[in-house]
Amino acid sequence: MKVDERHQTLAADNENQINALKEGRAEAWKEVLTQYGSGILAYAARMLGDKTSAEDVVQDALVNVYRTIDSFEGQCSIKSWLYRAVRNRAIDEIRRQKRFVDVGHDPENDYFKEDDGHWKDECFEWDGHAARELDHKNLLRLVHKEINNLPHAYREVLLLKEIEELEVSEICAALEISAGNLRIRIHRARSALRAAVQFSSNKE
Repeated sequence: MKVDERHQTLAADNENQINALKEGRAEAWKEVLTQYGSGILAYAARMLGDKTSAEDVVQDALVNVYRTIDSFEGQCSIKSWLYRAVRNRAIDEIRRQKRFVDVGHDPENDYFKEDDGHWKDECFEWDGHAARELDHKNLLRLVHKEINNLPHAYREVLLLKEIEELEVSEICAALEISAGNLRIRIHRARSALRAAVQFSSNKE
């Protein structure tokens, strides 16, 4: 199947699913929860660092999605909308707990070379010093630990891209940011994670 045809098929499936949800079909809601329930719960748990709080956040988000489904116009997929709803509710909870950290929004030009558009600094790769110095199991433990310690704006993009494996378009829709801004956040998040992991490995 060609790419355009595949996109058309996905768009049609998404529209059919949205219409079924708006009509209040129980089987449609059950299908959505079966498809995405475990993913959004895992995402919320990693964002909040607490499974009980994550369950409450997801429940609140799903109730809100159910109540507002008629206003959904289909600019993105149901999957992206669910992640957005959970993300927004999780941030409310993080703010309530006073753990929200604003990392700012730097312009893209600060990160790219003017001549060729490539990164000014190399992105983080897992074949660097930390990976060479630590065994695989220990490295993974440090990575997961330090992801949880990152500011939420960094943590959420790494979770969505590296853990949940959402497509770029899905992440952009969920976070309501441009592809360029997403590239910046991922670059900064990987750099921050690299520094944190290397610092922790040196301490050990």
